[in-house]
Amino acid sequence: MDNHSPRGPRSALLDKLAWLEYAFQPAGLPAPADAAYGQQRHSARVVLAGQNQPPKSCESDGVIGDSLSPVAVYTADCLPVLFADAGTHQVAAVHAGLQGTLAGVLGSAIDSLQARGAQVAGLYVAIGPAIGPCCYELGSDRVAQMQARDDLPTPRWSVEQPHNPLAVRPQARAHHQGVWFDLPYLARELLLQRGIPASHIDVLNLCTYCMTETGSSYRYNTHFASGYQSRFSWIRRREEGGVTSL
Repeated sequence: MDNHSPRGPRSALLDKLAWLEYAFQPAGLPAPADAAYGQQRHSARVVLAGQNQPPKSCESDGVIGDSLSPVAVYTADCLPVLFADAGTHQVAAVHAGLQGTLAGVLGSAIDSLQARGAQVAGLYVAIGPAIGPCCYELGSDRVAQMQARDDLPTPRWSVEQPHNPLAVRPQARAHHQGVWFDLPYLARELLLQRGIPASHIDVLNLCTYCMTETGSSYRYNTHFASGYQSRFSWIRRREEGGVTSL
């Protein structure tokens, strides 16, 4: 994966879908000029692209494409999640931090896509660069709250910090005597719980704290006051042969 190209790292899964274009852009690059994205609030709200044209016209953490223009989210440790439906050629972009993930934003996106004709078995999902279990320290009380919920899959976490052999910067140091939490794994398990096939889910496993380009992690900035910039991730449906693909 080329983490420094203008479109950032690639998903082998989405690359197989010739009817779409997408990018997990490097931090700091602007969104496409015609992209729709919301005023993100770590919520479960998902809207149609037209409701966020111009961008940030309303609060939302997920956007469903309703034209050929890109739908986007911006992140700086949270999960950027891109959806594509092979049957209807719908696309969606979702911002899923821990709070939004627990609030149900991924399920909201699936519900919205299904309401517009998508089938769960035809959904393809790529989870882009985000803080990984090598660097995401979380209070053990938060894990206990998750474990007490019967609507969530079993979370994955470790008392001992996992070593990341691919880190290009030092991993996060413990600050709260918490545990090391795997947010991408939780998102993947929630997608599986909703019936999306395992072979249709691609987790890029690029930690924004220790692996991706400098300035792409909000948490790294809180530790070192080094500054950070948002990463725009976007997806859109292509127009093939002058005819819109539906």
